[in-house]
Amino acid sequence: MNLFRPLLTVAIAFSMIIPLTAQYIIVDHHSVKEFDKIPDQYRIEAAAIPMLFMDRSVGANISSYLDCLASDWASARSYCKKYDHRDSLYAVDPSEVNWKGVWDRSLWRYETWPTGCSEDVNCLIQYMEPRLDSFKVMGCQFSYLAVLPGSTIADPVKGFFGSTIGKNHAKVLSDYAAAHSDKKIIWWTTSLARGIGTPESQQFNEQMRDYAIRNNLILFDVADILSHDPAGEPCYDNRDGITYLDESNPDDHLDIPAICPQYTTETEGGHLGAISAGGIQSIPKLIFPGGALIGDTAGFLNMPKIKGTHTAMKSGMVAAEAVFAAVKAGRGADEVAEYPEQLRQSWLWEELYQVRNVKPSFSWGLWAAMAYSALDTY
Repeated sequence: MNLFRPLLTVAIAFSMIIPLTAQYIIVDHHSVKEFDKIPDQYRIEAAAIPMLFMDRSVGANISSYLDCLASDWASARSYCKKYDHRDSLYAVDPSEVNWKGVWDRSLWRYETWPTGCSEDVNCLIQYMEPRLDSFKVMGCQFSYLAVLPGSTIADPVKGFFGSTIGKNHAKVLSDYAAAHSDKKIIWWTTSLARGIGTPESQQFNEQMRDYAIRNNLILFDVADILSHDPAGEPCYDNRDGITYLDESNPDDHLDIPAICPQYTTETEGGHLGAISAGGIQSIPKLIFPGGALIGDTAGFLNMPKIKGTHTAMKSGMVAAEAVFAAVKAGRGADEVAEYPEQLRQSWLWEELYQVRNVKPSFSWGLWAAMAYSALDTY
């Protein structure tokens, strides 16, 4: 899937901090084609700016693809260059996932929302307060879960830009920015999914764009980027009467911007794609003569948490122990059957087994999957 090009705009948004003037800056789908035109001076100076962005799983995916930029194209990992799709209609030209040079993102930090606190600018502020000296630029994104049907986020009274100023309000973040004028805030529109587009997402994101223009802010317009395909054509929600893979929803006669199929291989609840769906049910045969599969290659990902570093490390440790024992016994170039057997006895296997049904449940649709997953995991 062609995830890489839309994610390049994160680097564009960060680099735009360098020439910042009193005018607003909006990074949207028109900006994608400008990536290769960013002056080296901006790229180098942006790399020296400590930045933090707070988000849910989409942020983790964005962070993973920023890691791609930290390597030159030739030596980058294979997922960075992925251009195919399980529906060939949405595969793209390999040139779409090519880039020049190296972007140092070592000072650009992704942080998930704190436990028990999310979709709220106060969560960001509370996190930043004891760490103000560590970052010069910060921002957060409300996920597609914040703009589900029935959400009040765009309400003219109770919403984020509403007339009643609550703790999660644009003015709260604006006041915080004004009180720390030596810092910069990057504002974000929401992430989107196949079924989200909603009237709430459309209204909120339009409010965010208007607010950024009126107040001369830096806006990373993720929603606009995700809802335009690589050719710049708009994409709309899946309630369109068109069958696509396992989606088959009646037409509601509304065209609401939603994520394009090119940017996710998931359906219904599909959001900006992860590196690997992973899960215990997708793990292939792990051994072959003279070798073994470990880490991301084998799909050791905890799908609900979108976390796999700890499981990748554990699989490598188990493999190393099994291989060492085999070599010590004088074996070579055979299948180390002890490796998968020892994995099944480890906490890694138990952890993946406990969440084995979360990903398959999305075949029932977004709402059923969310209800099932909540009951299954909590």
